Amino acid sequence: MTIPQIAERCGLSRQRVHRIARSDPKFPKPVFVEGSTRPKYPTEKVDEYFDTRVLQPGRRTDLEEKRQAEESGE
Repeated sequence: MTIPQIAERCGLSRQRVHRIARSDPKFPKPVFVEGSTRPKYPTEKVDEYFDTRVLQPGRRTDLEEKRQAEESGE
């Protein structure tokens, strides 16, 4: 599977899949096929990765701003 195919299959943007592939060491390693410049990823390993991936929510910066405003008396 190529990055665009993974993105479509998983409902993510291509950019997000690229970011995950670069930053998560558990993401499957690409395979380069002769005659193609695009890396391909094994479908079974991609499916396994997304099935077992644990999502971690980001930090809520909106709450920090509210708390800081309350502490400063605004």
